[in-house]
Amino acid sequence: MRIFKLSALIFFLLFFVGFNVPAKKVSLLIAEYDDNAATNNLQHLVNYHFLDGAMVSKETIISLPTKKSGVTGNYVRFDLGKNRIYRNRYVVTGIGNVIDIKTKKLLVYERGEFVAFSGDSIVFRTNDIFKGKYFSVLNLKTEKFGKVENANYNPIPRPDIEVDETTKPFSISAYYVTGKQDILVKDAGFGESQPLLGDDVKRKFPIFWLDNNSFLYANFPKNQQSAIIYKVNINHTIEKVGEITEIPATAENAFFEYSSDGAVVYSCGKGCFTIDFKKKVATKLLYQPIGDNFFVESDENPKYGRGIMYEIDPIGKKWCRLDNAKTISGYAAFQNEIVMGEDRFPQGVGVWNATTKKWTTLDITNLSDIVGWVEE
Repeated sequence: MRIFKLSALIFFLLFFVGFNVPAKKVSLLIAEYDDNAATNNLQHLVNYHFLDGAMVSKETIISLPTKKSGVTGNYVRFDLGKNRIYRNRYVVTGIGNVIDIKTKKLLVYERGEFVAFSGDSIVFRTNDIFKGKYFSVLNLKTEKFGKVENANYNPIPRPDIEVDETTKPFSISAYYVTGKQDILVKDAGFGESQPLLGDDVKRKFPIFWLDNNSFLYANFPKNQQSAIIYKVNINHTIEKVGEITEIPATAENAFFEYSSDGAVVYSCGKGCFTIDFKKKVATKLLYQPIGDNFFVESDENPKYGRGIMYEIDPIGKKWCRLDNAKTISGYAAFQNEIVMGEDRFPQGVGVWNATTKKWTTLDITNLSDIVGWVEE
C-alpha cells in the first residue's frame, strides 16, 4: 500500500512538473530602414517576440536617423561593423552608439571604437584627426558618458595599434601612452576591399589580439585575390601562420573570431579557415560553428546556398549571410537572400527554433541588420 501511494505521488509530481514547465521567451532585435529612408534617413530598432518557437508579437523600440543636422558624418548606424548586446539590455552598434532597449533611450550618439565591457561601464576609444586620441566611458548606472581626462588611462594593458592607410602598402604601428610610436610592420599589404554603403566605404583591415603582446592580421596584395595571415608580436617578431589563395570578391565583412571550441577562425570571401599555430596553416572549415550548437556550411553551393545544421542534424539550406547570423539557445536567425547572378538582395529573416524544429520567415523588406537575441 505504501509503495502504491509513493508511486502515485511520484506520478503526480512528474505530471505536475511536465505541464508546468515555464514557457521560454526570447526576442530578436532587428534594425530596419524606414520605407522613406532615402529622404528621411530614418531607421527602426524592432523587437520580435518568440514564445516556445512561435513569433507572437513585435514592437518598435526606438526610431533613429542615420544622419542628423549639425552632426558630421553618421549619427546612428546599425549596418556598419559588429553590433553587440550587453547584459541582455544594451545595444552597442559597430560605430559606438548605445541604446537601452529597456528604457528605449539613446544613451550615446557619439562615434567611437568599442573597447570593452567593464562591470557598469562601457569603454570606447576615439582616434580622430580633429578630436584627437582618447578614451570615453559610459556609466550605465548614471547614464553619463564622457571623455576620460587622465592621459595615462588605458583599460587594456597593451599599446594602441594603428594602420597607416596613407602609405602604399599600408604600415602598422604601436602607440604607447608615453607618446612613443613603434613601427611593427612596414609592409602590411593593401587591406581587403569591400563595397559598403554609407560614409565609411574603405578597405577592411581587422586586427585580432591574441593576448596583450601579439595580434593577427591578413596581408592582401593589390589584386585582392590572396592573403597571408601573420602573427605579430610587439617585440618585433613576425611569423606567417597561414595563407589563403583564390579569394573572390565579397560584400561580407572579413573578421577573426574564436570558435565555440576555442580555435581562431578567419572568415573572408572564400569561406572560414581555422588557424593552426603549430603547423602554421589555415585549414578551411566545411561547416563553421556560429554558436549555440548551430553550424553553417562555409562554402556556398551554386545550387542551394549554404547547408545549416543544429547539433548533428541538417535543418535546411539557404542563401544567407554568415557574418550577421545570430543565435541563442535553441534559436538561430539568418538574413535570407535572393541571388541573381552576381547580385544579392535581402529577403527578410529566417528563424529556426529547436522547440518546433521549424522555420519562421520574418517578412522584412528593408533589413538593415540582425542585431541579436535577448532573453525575456
